[in-house]
Amino acid sequence: MTDRQPGTVNPLLDKTADAGRRTGRPTLQDASLKSERLMTVATDYFVEHGFNGATIDAIAQAADMGKQAVYTRFTDKERLFNAVIQRLREKAVFTEMPPDDGSPVTQGLPRRIRAIFEDANRPYSITVSKLAMREGRRFPELVPLMLEGTTERYTRPLAAYLEARKAAGELREIDTLEAAGMCIDLIIAEITESICTDIPISEDRIATCSSRISDFALKGMIARP
Repeated sequence: MTDRQPGTVNPLLDKTADAGRRTGRPTLQDASLKSERLMTVATDYFVEHGFNGATIDAIAQAADMGKQAVYTRFTDKERLFNAVIQRLREKAVFTEMPPDDGSPVTQGLPRRIRAIFEDANRPYSITVSKLAMREGRRFPELVPLMLEGTTERYTRPLAAYLEARKAAGELREIDTLEAAGMCIDLIIAEITESICTDIPISEDRIATCSSRISDFALKGMIARP
């Protein structure tokens, strides 16, 4: 029998304890990371294959999870899809520029148009648009998510900016909400074409389109001496 110093731990017992810790139940952090990965994979899968083309088996495999682990979280594919929609809704964040930054409208409007363009072209926005175009008939809540997001995140802030510039005398008497909506429509048209053709919009293209949209809008809005 091997003598051990008092207070030391039996190496065999210590290894057994380590193995027990390694094979024990996953921590809350592990579970949270797995759930986040599942939602990310499911979102991408629904965008690529549509609701009908996606299966729990395929999503579980892509997320490196067991099928039962997915069913533990969501009892069917429709609940998983609804969770994807809710997650997208919660991520809808756009940091708008202040209504009045002191710069002339010929400088401020192009900056705002470009900021909106870049936000509408980011992965989150493209995902919402793709899902709405693909599954809007089956899941009507996707369409308001896209349309309301467009109005609240883009049109109203831009209209507030135009209203401030009108009050400063830079713009003639116009319906600023209508003018802002026109600008946003032109941006969304470019985004939609990119989605339909599956051709990403480059930074150069965004810069060019932003400048053209601003110039076009200002020709009809700017106050003349």
